[in-house]
Amino acid sequence: MYRLVRFGTTDIEYLNQVDMIGGGGTPVSYMRLPGGGAIDGYAGRQMYPGAVERTKNVRLWSATEAGLDNVYYALLALQGKRDRLYRRTSQGDIHWQYARLASLDAERNYEQAKYRRIQDINLRFVTQEADWRGALWTPGGLTFDSGSLGASPDSWVVTVGSALDLGRAVVRNLKITINAGDAILTNPVIARTGGETLTYTGNIPSGGSLVIDCGLMQVSCTGVSNAYDNLTFAATADMATWFTLLAGSNTITITYTGGGTGKSISLEYYEAWA
Repeated sequence: MYRLVRFGTTDIEYLNQVDMIGGGGTPVSYMRLPGGGAIDGYAGRQMYPGAVERTKNVRLWSATEAGLDNVYYALLALQGKRDRLYRRTSQGDIHWQYARLASLDAERNYEQAKYRRIQDINLRFVTQEADWRGALWTPGGLTFDSGSLGASPDSWVVTVGSALDLGRAVVRNLKITINAGDAILTNPVIARTGGETLTYTGNIPSGGSLVIDCGLMQVSCTGVSNAYDNLTFAATADMATWFTLLAGSNTITITYTGGGTGKSISLEYYEAWA
């Protein structure tokens, strides 16, 4: 269990706090059959929610009327802002995800006006994803797996926590960087055993790099203006994520031609929790 505790640099822990901690609605696709029953359009694939709304009902309080105004208007000024929304679990772990403060709703009634130093409000955040990333208050928690490339094909194991960790979610926002070294590297193919395969058709020039950002869905390569067009996906790829890491051990294999001294690959990602 957890509490929403911070938005950007603003603390949002208050009295009578009630948080919406569900996972949001998950898309379904069923085709009804004439004789009864239905076909699941997603088969055995695990589907992820789209945008998730997270609401927070709290009571603002201050020792003075002016103090209450300051707290209220400071929050009101954040409406529409996109920033990191933080949660603290019952174990004290801090996680975050990007969110937009979509609305701040409040009513002023006689009972509250009589005391003048309390105000109930409702904060409504909209997030782009259901999973949370590991971090501290400031940007952090980034995991970096990198190494020199050996002879093609080259394989290694990336371990993401334990497959038995409660709430551990699939890592979906990887940034993959391949450095060519001091010679041209051609047609790299990156695959996860039992998972997705990404193929880049083209050359990475000597001293250049190919960057595949699965979170931003962007591809760049030194000296190439249309690098995105050169990337293709195997049939197992999730078009919403491109490439994933599961909890536990992930065997990654890269095949390529050429490359020189100093050629390497790196994966940057935040571990994720439901």
